[in-house]
Amino acid sequence: MRKLFVGLVLVGLIIGLAWTWPFEEETTPTISPQIVEPTYKVSLTAVGDVMLARKVERLIQSQGPDYPFVKVRDKLKAADITFGNLESPLSERGTPLPGKGICFRARPEMSQKLQDSGFDVLSVANNHAVDYDTDAFLDTLELLRSSQIQPVGGGQNIDEARRPVIIEKNGLKVGFLAYTIFADIYYDARYRRTFRATETVSGVAPLEQELILEDLAELRPQVDVAIVSLHWGTEYSKSPQTAQRELGQALIDGGADLIIGHHPHIIQGFERYKDGLIAYSLGNFIFDQNQHVFTRQGLILDLNLTREGLQDLQVWPVFIKESQPYVMEGEEAQELLQTVQNLNRNLGTESQIVDNHLVL
Repeated sequence: MRKLFVGLVLVGLIIGLAWTWPFEEETTPTISPQIVEPTYKVSLTAVGDVMLARKVERLIQSQGPDYPFVKVRDKLKAADITFGNLESPLSERGTPLPGKGICFRARPEMSQKLQDSGFDVLSVANNHAVDYDTDAFLDTLELLRSSQIQPVGGGQNIDEARRPVIIEKNGLKVGFLAYTIFADIYYDARYRRTFRATETVSGVAPLEQELILEDLAELRPQVDVAIVSLHWGTEYSKSPQTAQRELGQALIDGGADLIIGHHPHIIQGFERYKDGLIAYSLGNFIFDQNQHVFTRQGLILDLNLTREGLQDLQVWPVFIKESQPYVMEGEEAQELLQTVQNLNRNLGTESQIVDNHLVL
């Protein structure tokens, strides 16, 4: 019996070995990581003045913090980079500058709403950034950064105010600079607080040709595309001044690819100069200036940035109804687009109306 048992065990071992021996041990297949080639193309959306105080704030109180963005959010979020000019500091601190007739300050939580609505870069180089003095201005910079929005054109000192924002996306490096003509104004002789940043005082970057050209010369080797935001021009004027045109062209000669203008609160035209584009004023975007039709109109500029330059330039008409912008369509759009087309022609630039937008 013992011999029989041992024999059965040996047979079982031989059968087991025969079953397993020809087969390899199971292994997990190796999956090579997929290599995504960069497109070297970045879509940019740029809008005009964004102001979230005064009557806009009252509407936010009654309608909710998403109210100003509801009808344009999808369009803003569709771009790789969305840029605008923030006309109101974000803070609960500070006091209005003595002597300044109009001072804006918006809720701190609106920084997150700006990010939720697609904004990536916001210029603070304007005539309202320091309305509530230093504390509110510095709060604004910190709040924007904490919401993953890069402020440009302002800082704790002049070096930071002049420092570019550089965003790398899809293999492309895009640089932003921002400046304002209102850096040196003060509003009360007893408190001469200007908006200009210095070595020891926070503030904004002044719009001075030589200074901008210096910054462009330093930025240009670092990026594929250079964009300059300028807070300039005459309020409510339909046309840029001759000095503006000369400056815009000089900056493109100095290395800028795109100049985006703000401040006049009215739409001005576009000028194609060499391989660059000058958008003199995109008008208002979120604002409460209801006194004129033209202060309730604005433009959205869409384009692609590439190593070869600016491509696929499109302009979309906007109307602001109770501080809430929407993209126009149909006859309403056609009327404003024809106006912009004529403004462009006066600047020596032809454009074509296609459906509800303008092609430059």
